[in-house]
Amino acid sequence: MHYHLIGICGTAMASLAGMLQARGHKVTGSDQNVYPPMSTQLETLGIEIISGYKAENTDMPRDITVVGNTIMRGNPELEEVLNRKLVYRSQAETVREE
Repeated sequence: MHYHLIGICGTAMASLAGMLQARGHKVTGSDQNVYPPMSTQLETLGIEIISGYKAENTDMPRDITVVGNTIMRGNPELEEVLNRKLVYRSQAETVREE
């Protein structure tokens, strides 16, 4: 499966990204603030990070979008996920199910 994480550079989301990748999933993500140490960890793992929250980020094919805890309504990427009726989960739901 391909997971795309909105808000990937937070400590919990970057850890989740690593966990999902270790289980054999493809993982990508986006974040407004891409900086170390989490960006360095993700880069080391080879996980692609898109800088910024943009509606066009949803053009990237994925099976599931994971929405980070700090992502609120009004976020252009989240709004496009909702408008396109893409499959999405919260971070907590993803941890519980994986």
